[in-house]
Amino acid sequence: MPPQRVEQQTAETAVITAKIEDLRKFITLIGRESRFAAGLWVGFIKGMAIGIFTSMLLVGLKVMLMA
Repeated sequence: MPPQRVEQQTAETAVITAKIEDLRKFITLIGRESRFAAGLWVGFIKGMAIGIFTSMLLVGLKVMLMA
C-alpha cells in the first residue's frame, strides 16, 4: 500500500474552503426551514378544509331533519 499523501492548505485556500462549507450549511438550513414552513401551511389549509366540509355537512343534515 503506497503512503498516503498529505495535502497542506495555504491560508487563502483554507478561507475559501471555509466559506464554501458555510454556504453549504446555510443552504441546507434554508431548505429545512422552508420545508417546515410549507408543512405548517399545508396543515393549516387541510384543517380549514376539513372544518368547512364538516360544518357544511352538519348544517345540511340539520336542515334536512328540520324539514
